[in-house]
Amino acid sequence: MKNFTGFLIKQQRLHQGLSQEALCRGICAVSYLSKIEQGLGHPSPAILQQLMTALGISYNQDAELLGQAQDTLDTYFDKYFHSETADREAAWLKLHQQEMENSELHLSWHLFNLYALLQKHGKSAPVCHQEAAYLARFLDYMEDDQLFLYYAGAGQVESEDQLDLLRMAENLNPTSFVKQSMAETYYVRKDYMNAIACAERAFSAAAEEGSLPILLWSSYLLGACYSNYNDLGFMLRYYKRARELSRSYDAAVTTLIDYQIGSAFLEHLRFTDAIPYLVDAYSPQKAGPDQRFLTALKLSVCYFEAGYEQLGMEYLRNAAGLKTARMPAIYDQLLRLADLRYLQGDRGSDEYEEILRELYESGEATLGTGCKRLFAENLIRLYVSQRKYKDALALGAEHGYVG
Repeated sequence: MKNFTGFLIKQQRLHQGLSQEALCRGICAVSYLSKIEQGLGHPSPAILQQLMTALGISYNQDAELLGQAQDTLDTYFDKYFHSETADREAAWLKLHQQEMENSELHLSWHLFNLYALLQKHGKSAPVCHQEAAYLARFLDYMEDDQLFLYYAGAGQVESEDQLDLLRMAENLNPTSFVKQSMAETYYVRKDYMNAIACAERAFSAAAEEGSLPILLWSSYLLGACYSNYNDLGFMLRYYKRARELSRSYDAAVTTLIDYQIGSAFLEHLRFTDAIPYLVDAYSPQKAGPDQRFLTALKLSVCYFEAGYEQLGMEYLRNAAGLKTARMPAIYDQLLRLADLRYLQGDRGSDEYEEILRELYESGEATLGTGCKRLFAENLIRLYVSQRKYKDALALGAEHGYVG
């Protein structure tokens, strides 16, 4: 590993247009400065301070502060990989950003910042791409633990080489966190076979590590994969395992699992099976506003289809009351579709067909793969009612069934 402080000196010297001779005059030999800048020399604190002063850099060598910073970094990452809240540590590190950036902890601070940005902005945010790109310039200066943090963090940022980065992290430290990250990446790419394989490996590693969060989320992901494979037996097996793990962990997660099970049954037209799970997921204490809206809407569909029209109307009114202006515009389309089908009985109208086709073609990004299957089933029903049997057969073949 090269000495990173040498890079800081060279970067600032070139920025100021100084020659090596001009910078090191009265401090050290040009040959020694050259070694320092190549990351091969390890200057004494006195020489390092003189060079930084000559460059106008307020370089921090406060052993007590830097020791506290390193301890705080260690605690932050330990909590991060255990899915624990680290707000206090993050606040302290951000407060001391300047001191850390102008010190030997420069790269460590930027590694922390990458993870903090991911938590705040999400995997696709430009700032996350920018921070990962900045760190990628300095791989030769990183120790193995820093390299692991880089590859594991950069592997969270949406990009074509995500999986390659995560494999590098796994080579350095094959943790359940990395294996689960690989499973999630495969899942987003709809490669469910590899997602299942990685999630199984994540579960096994988490069992060895004693990591409850990974045990839970790998089980949840397995349930989602098998749901997309239309295998309800295995879906229930893994979702129920996730549900048991979540009972002592997070009530909101339990509610989410109930919602997913109910949604899967709905998507497979098993309306009465879906109802008890969706009712449990409709808790105002546990579910957020968007999930409550979608749950109420799905309950209305299930009750209408199961022959309980009054309950269907009640939940449809509830859904309309939960809709807010900040929610996606697609939610208005869902309400209108339900209104046309169940309240107006106008499922054969041009408007009904137009909304249904639009939801089928573009709703997956917001509503998920399972909803696309449900819209496909309803389109098939519509085509059959219109005697468009060729269209119905083509759509049925595309989804592996005929309605």
